[in-house]
Amino acid sequence: YNEYKSYLSMAYRTGGKLKQPQTMSGVLGEKEKIEFCMEVTKGKERNRDKKYYLVISHLKGSDMNYNLTLLTQNKDVIRVKTQHSFLQLQVVDFLAEDDSRSDFELGFREDHRLHLVAENWEEKKKFLVQVYRIAKSALPREMLPQFLNVNTQMLAETIYLNASLKGLEDSRRISGTGPMVDSLEHEYKYLTIEEANDIEAITGDCEWETMSAEAYINKLTMELSGLDKANIHSIMNVEQEVMRLFEKMDDAMKQLDLLEEKLNNYSNILTSEESKILDISLESGAQSLRAVNNQKLLKASEHLLNLLTLEHSFDSFDSLNKANLDQFTAAVEEAQQKRDILRGHELEGLRCVQDLLKACNRFLGSVPRLLNEEMRELLRWDWQSKHRARHFNVSRYTVLLNWCRHHHLATWNSIYEDYQASVAICYEKEFSTYFKDKVIAVQKKTTSEKGFSFAGKSAAQSVIDITASQRNLHGSFGSIDSVNKGSAESMAHLQQQNEQFSKFDVLFCQVLDFIVPLMSDEEEHLHTVFGVPYMAELPQDVSDAEREEIKQQNERTNMILLEMFGDKLQKELRNLIDVSCKVDNYFALFMYLRLSKSCYNKENSVFLTRFLSSLLIIVKRHFENFINNQVIQISEMKASKGKRCGILTCVHRLVLFMKDTERIFDGRERRTEIEKGYINLLQAIFDAINRVAKEQQKVPVEVVMFENYHHIAQLLGSLRVEALTKVQVQAQKLYDSNLREYVTVKLGNPIEKISEFFEGVKKALETTAKPEEVGFQIKYSRNTLKGLIKQYNLKDVKKSIEHVIVKMEKHLSEEEKLFPVVSQAYCKNITSQITEYHALIRKCYPDSGLTFEFKAQDISRIFDEKIMAAPSKHHLHHRRQSNVG
Repeated sequence: YNEYKSYLSMAYRTGGKLKQPQTMSGVLGEKEKIEFCMEVTKGKERNRDKKYYLVISHLKGSDMNYNLTLLTQNKDVIRVKTQHSFLQLQVVDFLAEDDSRSDFELGFREDHRLHLVAENWEEKKKFLVQVYRIAKSALPREMLPQFLNVNTQMLAETIYLNASLKGLEDSRRISGTGPMVDSLEHEYKYLTIEEANDIEAITGDCEWETMSAEAYINKLTMELSGLDKANIHSIMNVEQEVMRLFEKMDDAMKQLDLLEEKLNNYSNILTSEESKILDISLESGAQSLRAVNNQKLLKASEHLLNLLTLEHSFDSFDSLNKANLDQFTAAVEEAQQKRDILRGHELEGLRCVQDLLKACNRFLGSVPRLLNEEMRELLRWDWQSKHRARHFNVSRYTVLLNWCRHHHLATWNSIYEDYQASVAICYEKEFSTYFKDKVIAVQKKTTSEKGFSFAGKSAAQSVIDITASQRNLHGSFGSIDSVNKGSAESMAHLQQQNEQFSKFDVLFCQVLDFIVPLMSDEEEHLHTVFGVPYMAELPQDVSDAEREEIKQQNERTNMILLEMFGDKLQKELRNLIDVSCKVDNYFALFMYLRLSKSCYNKENSVFLTRFLSSLLIIVKRHFENFINNQVIQISEMKASKGKRCGILTCVHRLVLFMKDTERIFDGRERRTEIEKGYINLLQAIFDAINRVAKEQQKVPVEVVMFENYHHIAQLLGSLRVEALTKVQVQAQKLYDSNLREYVTVKLGNPIEKISEFFEGVKKALETTAKPEEVGFQIKYSRNTLKGLIKQYNLKDVKKSIEHVIVKMEKHLSEEEKLFPVVSQAYCKNITSQITEYHALIRKCYPDSGLTFEFKAQDISRIFDEKIMAAPSKHHLHHRRQSNVG
């Protein structure tokens, strides 16, 4: 059938022009008979032009030799893909016992497996039946394949059903077709599994031997007749028992009739009682409903009575004053509450409720007029410098003002405008008086030599100045005639200047302590009493519409607060900042630091932070000008021709500047501008040190450089500013390199000729293969070395060292106290040379017996004696050397 269907399909596609199709029988051979065939697909392959057929066949004339063949058809060509004997079949895996899957696997010997997919589950089931039947009939028991995921009961029933149908067909084929055959077909009953098992048990003794059918039928007939006789005897014995059972059943039916009659009587009684109980429950429900209704009526009456009862008499308030403020406020709240409840109430139509509503409306109508008169009277007072008292008195009317804002907005606007105008005038007067006194105090103190002054008389007496040439002001990081540290008088005045700067710092802190609480209290008062919202930060995780709404609300609040304080406060603060910077621009440092600290305080409101930030921008400009002018002045520094150069004045003043800054700033996070100023000043000072060290003629360049860099490195190490770590490392490197240059080059060598000799020896070692060959050269011979050693005895070396120490004392400044450090460095340099030269003697001149008249310990002892000889002049702990880093 499948071949014929394929042939018709191919004919349709080719328009009827098709050669004689190739058949499966022709492919398998004439000796093989096809028992079963179905179309399958191999694995996941889905090729429309290529088809697969699974065929079960056996050799003609042999009932035991069965084959499983997989054929492929590509267009009209059929080929054998694989062919296996049933004896090679080991596993039949149906992958699922139910009909959920149509694929299966066949496992053969030598681990060869086929994974095939049938067209549907029914085809798969038919294939299983054929394989199972052939395996049971044609294969020995020990070579039966293993069936996995197969419902064996379903398989057995299907096999027996097919066998019965086949027997029926055979009987038809033998007897022909007719009415008798059709009737037999209709009366035929299929064998059940139990009947089939019985037949197998009966025929088991035959061992499938060929026998006579008539003899077997006679045997069955004899057994059946014996069974019939036994059945007849059993029926005759049981008949009497059956009669007695029928009599007992008649008696039981009579008893059932009596019982049914009694049950009917009981049912009638229960029906009567049920009706009585229902009547009683209805009566009880009606009484409960009446009780609930009465309770609700009682509660409604009590509620109405409470609504009509007033705790305050509305007619008793002809005026509003401090004496009756609390009672008046309570009466307003009560009247508003009564009116809100009674409006739209189910009892609003009652005359008593109407009278109460009229009384409430009449009283609430008089509240705006009385409140407006009382607030105007209150705002006529002079509240200058008494803002907390004003806030307390006005806050007592908070409830009434909120009531007006929600129920009588016109009155609330009038009261708020009067309050705003009155408070703005009060603040303007107070700010004018307060800041006038502060400005006069700053300007007045600068002209006096005693007390605190904001600028010195001369460059040596001042610490900081911005453009002295332009504004004729004094004091800076560096000036033309003040490179060296000033006299005792100048230092005393410098200390006085520091005290004056501290006093200005206190003065500006007082100004901030005055305006910050004042503005915070007023903002909180407006929010609490008049409902002015706080300004809010713009969040990042909101929509654009919400951001715009918050922004507009912030603008309204900002405008309200600025109108409250007016422009007077900003003008007065800017004037104070400008005057202070004109007196001495060093004051910009203190103002910048204090404003930064106050501006970034987390407790401040958004409005206050914005207000202080606007002032911080102005002060920041002054501070930047101050730093830039200091950099210019430092770059114009020149060396003094008449004095020995030590620690430069700009370095001393950098110490004061940075210590003041760190003390005020106190480790705040926002340090960008301060650290930027630090770096600019330090870079300018580094350039000034290099320039001044080369311009001056009194001491070596290296001394000026390593003393000043040592001072700066110690300052930065003590302050521990993270942003200046690289600058500190740079200063430390410059200090080390200049100190090394001074010790090794500028101070000379007390054993100079010996050093030159051994330097030549080291160069010779670099070009000579063996150290012992160096002594054979004339200029590096043993006699030459012996003569040099005789020239340098301990006494001469000690004189040379003393001369070097005197030179160091002349070069080094007393203020930095680096004499012990330099002495130890010089001593370490000489002793390391002596140790190295001893090693070279042992290496290049072995067994010569040559040695110096002095040792490294002798050199160290000479330096220790010199250092201890002048403790008051060069007293410094030796640990200072290690603390430089």
